Amino acid sequence: MNDNYLGTAAFAAVVLYLCHVFVSAAVLLYIFSSIAAILLFFSLFKMNRINRTVVLVLLLTGSSLFYFYETTFAKIWMSFGENMNLLALFLLIPFLGILMSESGYLQALQAFFLEREKRRASHPYRMGFFLTASMGSILNLGSMPLVYNIGYESFSSFENKRFVMMLLRAFGFCMLWSPYFINVGLILSLYNLSWIQIGIPGLALATIYALFIPLFFRKTIFAGEYKIINQQPSVHDIKTVKHRLFMLAAFVLVLLILSFAVESVFSISMLASVSIIALFLPLLWSAVTGNSRVYIQSALQHVQGSFGRLYNEVGIFITAGFFGEALSISGAGEWLSTMMMKGSGGIIPLLILMLIATAVALAFVGIHPVIIVLGFGSSLQPAHFGVEPAFMGLMLLTAWMMAVQLSPFSGSVLMASNLMRESPWSVIRKNVPFIALMALVMTTVLSFMEWFGLL
Repeated sequence: MNDNYLGTAAFAAVVLYLCHVFVSAAVLLYIFSSIAAILLFFSLFKMNRINRTVVLVLLLTGSSLFYFYETTFAKIWMSFGENMNLLALFLLIPFLGILMSESGYLQALQAFFLEREKRRASHPYRMGFFLTASMGSILNLGSMPLVYNIGYESFSSFENKRFVMMLLRAFGFCMLWSPYFINVGLILSLYNLSWIQIGIPGLALATIYALFIPLFFRKTIFAGEYKIINQQPSVHDIKTVKHRLFMLAAFVLVLLILSFAVESVFSISMLASVSIIALFLPLLWSAVTGNSRVYIQSALQHVQGSFGRLYNEVGIFITAGFFGEALSISGAGEWLSTMMMKGSGGIIPLLILMLIATAVALAFVGIHPVIIVLGFGSSLQPAHFGVEPAFMGLMLLTAWMMAVQLSPFSGSVLMASNLMRESPWSVIRKNVPFIALMALVMTTVLSFMEWFGLL
């Protein structure tokens, strides 16, 4: 089937899911679950061999569990739509970036830094971190090439590979707290948490994480490093630049306020709230600012091309939901919890390290973090370990963040590899000492949070 049709079908399924959030009609659930099953089928033909094998094994295992526990066909079929909330976030969040780009806000930001470089001493690595940490919290993986391009065009000089490594580590900062990230949304959904319960302590963890990044800055040395040196042109229309920066700040402020307001007023999950805002706010904003035609054209192109770009994630998210639902009706969760409890002896620091090590090892051999975390989250019940759901959620977030930075198959490592012109293995090798230290630091901080009742 044509990728454009499949992209449109994925978008239709997401819209039906958002309708189902407010109108709990079984027919909506059946329809978007059916579309999800179709999308999964076609994604299998486009996946690489490793991902296809993992997905087929999970589908076979899940089907066996459903058969063994005599699950009804209706429940099995609806499990294909179990992770539609994650798919919604993944498909709709890019609308925010499209609006920012088509309105000229990102170009204005680039022009601002170009002018700033002429008046002040250059701090490209520090600025790269802050740009990725702030923009990445909303734009997700798209922030890395965007910030790189801003630096490439606007900063007077920087070492290319070291700069990209800074962006990769800054991206990890966002993964511990941002409600616009898939991993945070998944944890909120798994443990039925509000963002406040996990976002505030997650931001504290991210701040501690950020404090250790400068310690490894000078030690991050690549063979064949080269400098980017720019001749900076003048920005002529500074008034327009300032206006667009003001509009960008206003847009981000409205986005944040509405995300929390919709969650609170309608008593829905942050995942659904963010998806709804990402769907409607850019459309309304572009209409008010007189930029709707250009925005709609770009948004339609995104919708039609989404399956061609995201077939891997689409297939993995749908499979993970199917497998997670099968796990939830089996005794696997109790068995895994018991094994983890015995292995750690009930000692919290050992439990955290075991979780991180397992997640990193599985991600390293190519298993997607969504599958890893959903498997753990569906199996490890907080009550079994005598901890709060928020604590278990933060453990999984920490494990996810570290696994992503050490997996040669993760989007962020592959992006960094491309920007550096280094192999993924080289990127990972340079990041191992930093992540190893952070595993110990995060384990210590999380343990103290648990012991002192902060979670």
